[in-house]
Amino acid sequence: MNRVLVLSPHPDDESLGCGGTLRKHVVEGDSVQVIFLTSGERGGHGRSPDETRQIREKEAENAAGILGYESFEFWQEPNGKLRLTNHIVNRLKLKLTDWKPHIIYVTHDKEMHPEHRIAARLVRRVMANNPSLELIPCVLMYEVWTPLQRIDHIVDISPYIDVKRAAIRAHITQCEVMDFEEAFIGLNRYRGAMHSWPGGDYAEVFKETNLRAK
Repeated sequence: MNRVLVLSPHPDDESLGCGGTLRKHVVEGDSVQVIFLTSGERGGHGRSPDETRQIREKEAENAAGILGYESFEFWQEPNGKLRLTNHIVNRLKLKLTDWKPHIIYVTHDKEMHPEHRIAARLVRRVMANNPSLELIPCVLMYEVWTPLQRIDHIVDISPYIDVKRAAIRAHITQCEVMDFEEAFIGLNRYRGAMHSWPGGDYAEVFKETNLRAK
């Protein structure tokens, strides 16, 4: 059994970028935990930040139930002002030391969204400055706003595509203003056709990175 840790800068990134892969891990008996760095409270589209935080955390909880992963945490770092503070670096360092994940999923370092890039930098900072780690996890970066240019790992998610659709739809506030389901299922279909042969129709892709290096 693998221990799988996912860093999601906002509620919905985990469903959009690697929801099919997470479902595959769950079905195969792996232990999956997700950390939501922010609660996306600035993405309320007219709602107040406090109301948005509550709604989006509930949406993430609903998506977690659909994907079936073990547990999740809301770190409630400020959305729009996410920074590499000593607090968040030490918190992730403690998580890696205590739980010892075999695999870490995080948004990739060339993402257009600045908080997605910060999430990747956070993992890099912790890995580079934590030489005492007993287990060095494999770090796989996923795509959300910006498609990956380098692909190191391909996962056929065809058996789990309907579950991923449902998880995306659980993020109602975001799907109300943008058709994330159509966009990301379309991206997964493209990845399946272009990269997953002789696999299935739908795939998620990842960049594998050695974040031990500074």
